[in-house]
Amino acid sequence: MTLLTRMIVKEWFKALIGSLTALLLLVTTADIINGFLQGKDAMRVLLEWSLKMPDLSGKILPVTCLLATLFALNRLKTHNELIATLAAGYSTLRANLIIASCALLMVVMQFINLGFLEPYANKVKRQEITKSQRSEGKYLTRSAIEGGQFWFKSQNYFATFLSFDKKAASLIKIRFYFFSPDGHATKILAAERAVFESGHTWRLENGKEIADLEGPRFPLTAEFKALNVILQETPADFSEFEADLTTLPWFSLRDFILKIAPTGINTSEYQVLLHQKVALSFLCLVFALVPMGGLYKPNRRNDSFGKNVAFALVLTVIFWLLFSGSLTYGQSGKIPAWLAAYIVPGLFFLQSVWGFLRNRKLSF
Repeated sequence: MTLLTRMIVKEWFKALIGSLTALLLLVTTADIINGFLQGKDAMRVLLEWSLKMPDLSGKILPVTCLLATLFALNRLKTHNELIATLAAGYSTLRANLIIASCALLMVVMQFINLGFLEPYANKVKRQEITKSQRSEGKYLTRSAIEGGQFWFKSQNYFATFLSFDKKAASLIKIRFYFFSPDGHATKILAAERAVFESGHTWRLENGKEIADLEGPRFPLTAEFKALNVILQETPADFSEFEADLTTLPWFSLRDFILKIAPTGINTSEYQVLLHQKVALSFLCLVFALVPMGGLYKPNRRNDSFGKNVAFALVLTVIFWLLFSGSLTYGQSGKIPAWLAAYIVPGLFFLQSVWGFLRNRKLSF
């Protein structure tokens, strides 16, 4: 690594660390103060703050990459280091590659954060902080979710299912284990699908019943095409299904989607969640390259730093509006999930490439 390269890398990471620290403090200080005002002890406040960090960092890190490039270029211009570096033969292509290399490190860190740290934080948050009397009763455990099954407990039965189809109000690959008040197993119901009818009535389709489990005789087995059962749950009780998916690491979420896809359930929302993590990681690279237009005007008198900051921030707002809209279309199934997640970052990346090709000739 040459001296000039080290100088650019050093300025970029200095600006990145400063921007990230300032934004995180700005966003989290109010939460920390509010926690103490509510009478929580220091350890509880620290735990809640640490569990919020992966989610906040996932949203802030791309913006800090953008600010890092802006501030690094401005600092180099202020000390006339940028114009001297380029005049010495340091190409704009090489400068772009250096910034891109720095941003690629942040892409990896962002993917680790969103793909693994954030799901783990969500898992701890659900187990330790958002746990309630109701969730301890009806939703006894979801520890087997990584094996592809969800478990819950009701008053007189345990149940497990593969997935919940919100649009069709049905449970896929459902199995019930009924037990008596004294805790003995009484019967087992297994079905391909449980469809909500009305009230607390569910229709089990294409299943098998194993009854008389606690009797002296061999259990009775019977198959059925359709069977109505009265359950304590309604579709609203399974609204936490999607929240559980946020506790899955990226590769486990991918495997889970592949497993439930053959059941015919609409997986658009889950695929968008999967691709969104990759898109937000790639966004660190895109946002780091967006302000590189200032590189082609190294003379600071010909380029207003304030104007560049305003332009970059407006561009960021436009990006999030377009990105949110495309994700909404992807979740509804109107466009493919991968297209919804990558089209807006891809267009902004192409804009950065086009800006480089158009401005390769410096303007002093």
